[in-house]
Amino acid sequence: MRTLIGGVIAAGLLLIPPAHAESPSETWNGLPDRFQVDTGYFRINVDAVLRFNGPQGGSDQIDFTKDLGEDPNVNTFWVDGTWRLGRRHQIKLALTRSSQNHANYTLQRDFGWGGQTYTAGLTAGSSTSAEILAGYYRFAVFRNDRFEIGPAVGVGYLWLKAGIQATGTITTPGGSESRTLDESASTGSITGALGGYATAWPAKKLALRGDFLYIKATPGDTKATVTDWRLAADYYFFKNAGLGAQYKYYKYSYDRGILASRLGGDLTFKGLQVFLSFLF
Repeated sequence: MRTLIGGVIAAGLLLIPPAHAESPSETWNGLPDRFQVDTGYFRINVDAVLRFNGPQGGSDQIDFTKDLGEDPNVNTFWVDGTWRLGRRHQIKLALTRSSQNHANYTLQRDFGWGGQTYTAGLTAGSSTSAEILAGYYRFAVFRNDRFEIGPAVGVGYLWLKAGIQATGTITTPGGSESRTLDESASTGSITGALGGYATAWPAKKLALRGDFLYIKATPGDTKATVTDWRLAADYYFFKNAGLGAQYKYYKYSYDRGILASRLGGDLTFKGLQVFLSFLF
């Protein structure tokens, strides 16, 4: 990952032309750079490995793909907006939303969730959904016509929901017993990140972009981390519109400790995305 981001930076440095005067609204390639909006709806790999002790306590780490048969490739909507406030200053807002439901899966192992024991052989259904809203400030330490690089700082909020339902008959020492289980939880967490970004224009209509953000915090007996990075290429067929492709990786981890009753665990988005890009 560092090698790839380094490649973007090196490409930009090789493309540095001699400085020349330009009006505040003029760009060297004739494309607007005041606002940029990227958006797409696609299937991307989502890994949810969660723990929910519940008020009664007792939960294993549940992998919703391996333990409950959820498809790891999920339809996900996202939109990204960037506003250039000045030559060196940008604000970026991003929203990602995904959800999945899966039913009629026969459990292959016993596990705890929400203080209940889900037994192998039960027929289960599951649901997961996540929404991530984030805002970032970028400052260009260096910028010219065809390359810029600098630090970034961000803050955001994550909404996460997960539920498991199961029905069936189990065998106990006293005989057969019908069981119906339905435990779900939701949580909301403030997130933040520190890192940097780089953008290079090897050609008038082609932009290469790289972002990396990370933070780790340990409030009380919990540990929270966010890792967020991407590598992208945008090609503008028209003055205000083009196509982009990027590899995106986002991982949120919240380890609340074995005694915490709220929802915690790991949520990861990763994969190749194709999207529309608009300039104004």
